[in-house]
Amino acid sequence: MQLKDKVVFITGGAQGIGRGVAEAVLKKGAKVCLADVKRDQGEATAKELQASSGVDNVFYVKCDVTNAAEFEGAFKAAVSRFGHVDVMCNNAGIMDERIWEKQVEINFTAVVRGTMMALNHMRKDKGGRGGVIINTASMAAMMPTYWVPVYGATKSAVYHFTSSWSHNPTVKAAEVRLASICPMGVKTALMDLDDNQIIQQARFLHAIERAKYCPVDLVVSAFLMAIEDDTINGTALTVRADEGVVEMKLSMVPAKL
Repeated sequence: MQLKDKVVFITGGAQGIGRGVAEAVLKKGAKVCLADVKRDQGEATAKELQASSGVDNVFYVKCDVTNAAEFEGAFKAAVSRFGHVDVMCNNAGIMDERIWEKQVEINFTAVVRGTMMALNHMRKDKGGRGGVIINTASMAAMMPTYWVPVYGATKSAVYHFTSSWSHNPTVKAAEVRLASICPMGVKTALMDLDDNQIIQQARFLHAIERAKYCPVDLVVSAFLMAIEDDTINGTALTVRADEGVVEMKLSMVPAKL
């Protein structure tokens, strides 16, 4: 997909990876809707990006992804403003084992809701324009993570959900591609941890520091790859500081029914 004149909807778009993706796609001529629960940060980010990319190309909408009506309203606002959405980035997330139910709601349930909204809007076999859906997972989806067992489980669910939808035979006719981005620890606000937010926090931080934090721009490059490379579908793009971006192609094992 060529990004010029395309519309990109980003949850968790006010800061961190979401903001990085917004900046990158705007430079390629896209238009962006920043959806984020943090109103002050979202409005400030939108103003900064409007100053560099044009007032008509960026707008912010308040969006709590755990509130179905608000999430759906935010998506409709983007469609109303720009006419359509071509790229959906389900990027909002938290890491806090103390409130594990909320982790599930934000990290997985909202990704399912956002994916289904975007798929129903985009699919060409139902009158849409086609498009790309990118869901933020994590390297925690690929390995046991005793520090963050619920967080890791939500990211495994995102990874599996995204791959499973990509193998649905109706998606080819819909002309919608799906991919998940699986970075190692990224130095964003997600890593500003309070005491007891995760299990054995000191060991967790030591492990992440040994593995080296991923720079945001490297994670953003994985998003751009997933958007622009039309051969990517059902792929998990892993991102590590020492390995860069690696494409993991997932094969479908035929079931004997």
